[in-house]
Amino acid sequence: MNGECLNFENPIGDALSRVQFAPQSNNLLVSSWDSKLRLYDVDSSLLRLEAPAPSQAALLDCCFQTESVAFTAASDGSIIRYDLHSGTNDAIGNHQDIAACVGYSIETCQVISAGLDKKVMSWDVRLANPLTLFRHLDAEIESISVSGFDLMVAVGAAVNIYDLRNFERAVDLKESSMDVGIRCVASTSYTRGYAIGSIDGRVAVEISNPINLNSIRYTFRCHPKTKDGKAHLVSVNDIAFNPLISGTFVTGDNEGYVTAWDAQSKRKLHEFPRYPNSVASLSYNHVGQLLAVASSYTYQEANETEVPPQIFIQKMDGSDIGYSPEVSRDSSRKLQIDKSVALHTISLSFLYRYFVCFVIATLLSIAAMSDEEQHFESKADAGASKTYPQQAGTIRKNGYIVIKNRPCKVVEVSTSKTGKHGHAKCHFVAIDIFNGKKLEDIVPSSHNCDVPHVTRTDYQLIDISEDGFVSLLTENGNTKDDLRLPTDESLLTQIKDGFGEGKDLVVTVMSSMGEEQICALKDVGPK
Repeated sequence: MNGECLNFENPIGDALSRVQFAPQSNNLLVSSWDSKLRLYDVDSSLLRLEAPAPSQAALLDCCFQTESVAFTAASDGSIIRYDLHSGTNDAIGNHQDIAACVGYSIETCQVISAGLDKKVMSWDVRLANPLTLFRHLDAEIESISVSGFDLMVAVGAAVNIYDLRNFERAVDLKESSMDVGIRCVASTSYTRGYAIGSIDGRVAVEISNPINLNSIRYTFRCHPKTKDGKAHLVSVNDIAFNPLISGTFVTGDNEGYVTAWDAQSKRKLHEFPRYPNSVASLSYNHVGQLLAVASSYTYQEANETEVPPQIFIQKMDGSDIGYSPEVSRDSSRKLQIDKSVALHTISLSFLYRYFVCFVIATLLSIAAMSDEEQHFESKADAGASKTYPQQAGTIRKNGYIVIKNRPCKVVEVSTSKTGKHGHAKCHFVAIDIFNGKKLEDIVPSSHNCDVPHVTRTDYQLIDISEDGFVSLLTENGNTKDDLRLPTDESLLTQIKDGFGEGKDLVVTVMSSMGEEQICALKDVGPK
């Protein structure tokens, strides 16, 4: 079962951007592209508030300050504060471009926002006129996450970590070991750590352990199986850590799958039945019993079905938080834990609940928790796919793109004005890297394009056959004899002349999408 679907008297009119449970209740905050902020009482199945944005701009993110105050980030760059009792609002500041992310730190009373102006901004809400501090980064910011004094900022394929008490500089720069863009970042609430999801379906986890000083750091692919011989590359749109069970988190992807994982044992705990649309956002309630799933189109793919978005409330049972009936016989004799007792402890006092569930999670991490094994690596494993997805708006001149199923190098890119849903159009002019033909394509900036993996390898030239094939010496001492001489006249002449003169020639071979071609000549000298 996919849980209970929330009923709205007036259906949400556009894509969901964020769902967020309140700090101490089961009130759910909902932001969407239809310019309205909603507050839904899950316990009473009642819509408490439906407040329009002042400028009718799309709301791209939201967060709580307290049970009665919330903030939103909007497509017009504004950061808005809402009184959830009265429905009134006021602007606390603006970005120079679309404001895409917003978060709040209880410890420092700071609202943190980020946008397409490449700025991370801080607003001190204790002041009548909130003080603004900002950091200007080198790229557009896809996602942020606030936990205590720590701020995680996903920029490109890296994570910048800031201490909010000293916002002047990043205290840590973490390369994600991924060669593609990060889609989301989520921080843990119980220790210093985070998980990031990429646009090609991988998750990287990094969690410090203050007890035994053994840090967790690895990367895995959510869908290791392939489809039609190709890697299953689906964007991980959101990640949420369970506040009750240490190290347990869920991922939601662009095909509608939500999966629970255990970071300690590196195991899949449970995969929920597929939701009717992409998973745009995930949120646990404050005790980890409920999981809100926003099922909505996300404006990432050109063929998305724009059906009305839905919000599901999934009640988490033992299999979702660390209990599995698939325990081996030997393990089950040692770990006979009554599932009903585990669930009953959730209703006990705050400290007792944490203690009991910590013991449960620690014991159960020993057991096997899934029939389907994931492939976890300490370093990212990009797989053997020929391409990977990348958001069109992030592809720049001299980058690569696939146009008409051909690997190309971008020589010119221009972007049109943003439309109603942020659908600016990117016009790409590119050159086929193998045959030099000019190709063009127009793609919405928020949609994903296929980008080819392009590699260059140097080989020593050994021989040239009469029919135009070359013999190359590989690093392991074998020969590579399946390449022809290049068609470029200038390069062809240099290779033939140098070989005829008895020189040592080192050629560079470019490979992409199953094709190879000699593209350069280096280190030419006499034998």
